[in-house]
Amino acid sequence: MHPRIAAATSPLTRGLLAGPRRPAVVLAAFPTALYLALSDEAAAHTDVLPVVTSDALILPTALRLAGPGPHDWGVAPGDVVTVGGDEVTLPNHGIHAVRSWRPRRVANGPDRVAPFDWDPLLADLGRGEGLTPRSDDVLCGALLAARAVGFDLPDEIPVGRTTSLSASLVLAARAGYAVSAVVDHVTGAVAGSDDARRTRAQVLAIGHTSGAGLLDGIDQVLLAAQCPLPEGIPS
Repeated sequence: MHPRIAAATSPLTRGLLAGPRRPAVVLAAFPTALYLALSDEAAAHTDVLPVVTSDALILPTALRLAGPGPHDWGVAPGDVVTVGGDEVTLPNHGIHAVRSWRPRRVANGPDRVAPFDWDPLLADLGRGEGLTPRSDDVLCGALLAARAVGFDLPDEIPVGRTTSLSASLVLAARAGYAVSAVVDHVTGAVAGSDDARRTRAQVLAIGHTSGAGLLDGIDQVLLAAQCPLPEGIPS
């Protein structure tokens, strides 16, 4: 019998783990993160499960391991594994969901009369390279900031135009969920917090271009809302 590693599941992807056993294709495998896309006929484009170690970037949809990386997942991109029955079944071990964790969420701001023009950002969805194109990161930042300042959110987002991982994170952002550093920055920037410079640096450090894209989207909404801006951002 293969060994089993305990992990904690996000409510955003709990249904993927709790359901019947289904095939999932490996999108990417890194020392601290494994990205799986459900691949059966019933799977939606956004049915993606990130599996991360404790020292990885903790996405709001992730299944979290208690231990740090590097972790030998035993798989490569394109391989097929099994997800379901509260477990991710890998070739040499299983990852078993035994508890849950609560992802951070941006609080709703007061409703505003002025709308935000989402058309340019939605038109760029999917443009860029990598698992999360930069244009999608910009949209995620804007969605999170719009929630915080009370702007209307787009009724529909054409997530089929981008990667499955990015699409899942865009929908999470529309619901207000993001990694902790981004939630902290949005919350502080909207409030005009003196800590906004520090949180801005933390967001900028995310990924190769993701942090910069997130900040771009956040800044666009803050400018439109005329909220207090972090020091050094032109109005």
